[in-house]
Amino acid sequence: MAQDAPHGRELKRRRVALSVATADKPVELRVAPDYLTVLEFDSPVDRDSITLGDSEGRFALFEVTNRTVVLRPAMEVASGQSVALTVPFADSLAPPRVVFSLVTHASVVDGQVMVSRLPRTAEAVQAELDEVRAACAAKDAELEALRVRSAASGPAGLIFAGLLDSMGVQAGSVDTVDARGNGHLVPERLATYRATAWAALAVSVRNTGSGPWKPAEARLSIVESDERIRILAVRMQEPRIEPAKTAVVVVETGAPDWPERAALRLELRDSEGSRRLLIPRFAF
Repeated sequence: MAQDAPHGRELKRRRVALSVATADKPVELRVAPDYLTVLEFDSPVDRDSITLGDSEGRFALFEVTNRTVVLRPAMEVASGQSVALTVPFADSLAPPRVVFSLVTHASVVDGQVMVSRLPRTAEAVQAELDEVRAACAAKDAELEALRVRSAASGPAGLIFAGLLDSMGVQAGSVDTVDARGNGHLVPERLATYRATAWAALAVSVRNTGSGPWKPAEARLSIVESDERIRILAVRMQEPRIEPAKTAVVVVETGAPDWPERAALRLELRDSEGSRRLLIPRFAF
């Protein structure tokens, strides 16, 4: 690690300890031309997934092994700017990656940096386990609601499942639908259904694009408060909407807890998110 200091910069040797609590905070790393900066890791890194934000060719040397990263800038990093270096680890331990913010300091260079991951405390493991359990419980409740709706077949099934009571179903329609988004998707009709325990939207969508389209995700929210409404299912009878064809997309929710005739916003996306249909405002 012995290096000359042609520009009077002081070489520093550092230790960086990573933890789950600081996983999302970039670690500042001071680099400079004519100096090597060597990063040594106590865990194997995922060599193929390491990224260096060097779109302007600012690094003359950048080499990676299973446990080291060696780099040398070709020029100074401009004052007030930084270059991101993301290093994912190859194992399944936490944190899964570390992000360095590469900067230039007038008098200091980090020549050798030893990076270690701190073992997680019992409290941290328990907190993570509690989060996973809460997420699983929410998914179980959502799955049970879907099972109830799948078991309901016709009016009798709805009654047996408790989805149809003395309040009945209020049906409505939106004659003029303002559509935005991309992907050549046009809503032709919008029907609404509201009961005590559930609600649903039926959107007739015409595909004016050149390729088939299938909605994979729906986002429904209240316009005034931007509060998200939990979606239980997005369904179509057809496997997808072919070009120049029209199909009905049904969006199911749980018990409607928003005021009647409230202004809602609906967005439908495909699995890639490249084609979406946005209905920014309608009364439900």
